[in-house]
Amino acid sequence: MPIIKSTSKAFPKSKKVLGDIPFVLRVEFSELESTGAVITGKPIACFKCNAFLQEAELIKDDPKIGKHFVCKFCGTLNVIEGEIILADADSDVVLHVPETTDESTGVAVIGGNALLALIDVSGSMSGANLAAVKRSLIGTVESLAENSPDTLFGLIAFSSQVYAINMITGNYVDLSEDVFQSREKIETTTKQLLDDIGLVPIGPNRSKIKDTIQGFAAGGGTALGPAVVMALTIAKLKSVERVVLLTDGLANIGIGSLEGFQVPPARQFYQELGEMFKGNSTIFDVVGIASGSGMELRTLGLMPEATGGQMYYVTPNELDESLSEIAGAQLLGRDVTVRLITPPGIRVVDASGVSASVVSQLQTSMKGQLGTIRRDQEIHLEVEPETEIDSSEVPIQVQIEYTDFEGNRRLRVVTEKMKVAQAEDEIMESLDPTVCTTFVTQKAGEDAFSGREEKGMSRMKALKESFKRRAKSAPSPVRKELDRAQMAIDDEIQLMETASQQMKAAGSSSGAADMFFTEQIRRMRKTSKQMFDDEDDE
Repeated sequence: MPIIKSTSKAFPKSKKVLGDIPFVLRVEFSELESTGAVITGKPIACFKCNAFLQEAELIKDDPKIGKHFVCKFCGTLNVIEGEIILADADSDVVLHVPETTDESTGVAVIGGNALLALIDVSGSMSGANLAAVKRSLIGTVESLAENSPDTLFGLIAFSSQVYAINMITGNYVDLSEDVFQSREKIETTTKQLLDDIGLVPIGPNRSKIKDTIQGFAAGGGTALGPAVVMALTIAKLKSVERVVLLTDGLANIGIGSLEGFQVPPARQFYQELGEMFKGNSTIFDVVGIASGSGMELRTLGLMPEATGGQMYYVTPNELDESLSEIAGAQLLGRDVTVRLITPPGIRVVDASGVSASVVSQLQTSMKGQLGTIRRDQEIHLEVEPETEIDSSEVPIQVQIEYTDFEGNRRLRVVTEKMKVAQAEDEIMESLDPTVCTTFVTQKAGEDAFSGREEKGMSRMKALKESFKRRAKSAPSPVRKELDRAQMAIDDEIQLMETASQQMKAAGSSSGAADMFFTEQIRRMRKTSKQMFDDEDDE
C-alpha cells in the first residue's frame, strides 16, 4: 500500500478544473512499517528546495561540471560530491544513530514506550467510579505486562492534593499546595522532586503497581490543573510518550480551575499545555467518566486536540474498552516532521488530522511538526494550484522525518508524478472520493469542536451535493465509490445533527455537551479505514 493517496491520479491544471471538490493528499503512517532495505547516511537533496533525489537516471556526468542533477521540482542544477545515496521510497534512511543509551530518560529503552496515568481520586470518584478505574487500570497493567513488558509506567493521583507515586519505593511524592496557583512554581517544584519520582518497566513490577492502584481512596476536591502541569514536567524530563487523564469532575482547585475567574483563563491554560505536550512529543488522552454533571471536556479536549490524542466519555462499565484502546495504540515515532515539496505555484490550502498550529505551519512553510505519531494515524493535506500549470506532469514529494523508539533518526521519502488535467473528466477517471470525504469529515469535527457545528455540517452537505451532481456522468467504478461516499457523509451528518440537538437541549455545561465534544474529537481522528474499509469486510 502506498504512503500517499490522493483525490485523483491527475492534478488540476487550475482551480477551476476541479471546482468544489478539494484535491487532497492523504498520508498513511502505518505504511512506515513496510520497509525494504535500511540505508544509513544523508541522501542527495537539492540545496535550494530540499527535494530528495530518488531517480538515478537523473544523474548526469559532464567534463566541466562533473556529476550533477537538475532538480525536477525547482529546476536548480546541483553538483554531486561524495557518496551517492538515493532516498528510495520503500526504504528507511537512517540519518542518525544514537551513540549511547540514556536509560534515565527512557528514550532508548527497548519497546520505547512510557505511559503516565493521571488519576482523579476526588470525592466525586468514590464508589463505582473509582472501583471501575482500579479494575480497568489493573487490567491495562496486566495487558501491558504481557504484551509490552518494557513499557515504563508512572502514576499521579490528585484530589485536593497532588502526588506522584514513586513506582520503585511505593512512596507518595507530594506537590505542595503553596504552588498550585503558578505553572512556573509547579514546574520548578516538580523538577526538585524528580529524583524521588520513579517510572519502572511494567513487566517485572506488575504486582507492585497493582497494589499501589488498589490502595487509592477517594476524597476532597479536584486539583486537576496542577496535576496536569506536574505530568507535563515529568513527561518532558522523563521522555514520556503518553499521558492519560481519568476524571469524572470539574477542575476546581488551583491553576486551571474551571470555576470562577482565572488568570490565565482556563481555555488558554489548557490550550497552552496541549502545545507544550506536543512540543515534548507526548500524546495526551482524556477519559471522562460520566457522572451526570458536566466536566467541560470541550476545554480539557484542547490537550488531545493539540497532541493527536483521543478523548472518551464513558460510563464506568465502558471504561475497560477505552483504556484498552489507549494502551494498545502502537506508536511509530516521535519528534515527527512532515514536509511537502512541489514545483512553484502549488500551495497547501488546509490540513486535517493535525492541530490548528500544525495546519498554520503547513500553510506557511509546507512543513509541520507533529510530535508523536500512532500506527493508525492519517493526515490530509489539501493542495491547489495558485496559477495555471504550464507543464504536462507535476511531481509531489512527501518527506517524513522521525525518531524511532531506539533513538534512530529516520527519513522516508515518497514522490508521486501526476498528469496535469486540462478538464474535469480527466480528474474523474481516477477519482477516489474516500480521500476527500475523510478530509472533509475530519474538518467538520474540527468545526464542531470549536462550536461551529453548522459550518461543519455545511461542509459535509456541500461535498455530498458535489458528488451527487457528478455521479451520473462518472465512470462506473467511480460512480460506485461516489455512492459509498454519499452514504458515509449522510451517516456523519445524521450523527452530528442528533448530538447537536441533544447538547442544545441539555445545555452547554452538561453530560450531553461532554459527549458531543468527545464525538468531535473522535471525528477529527476518524480514518478512511474506519469510514470505508469496515464496509468491505461485511
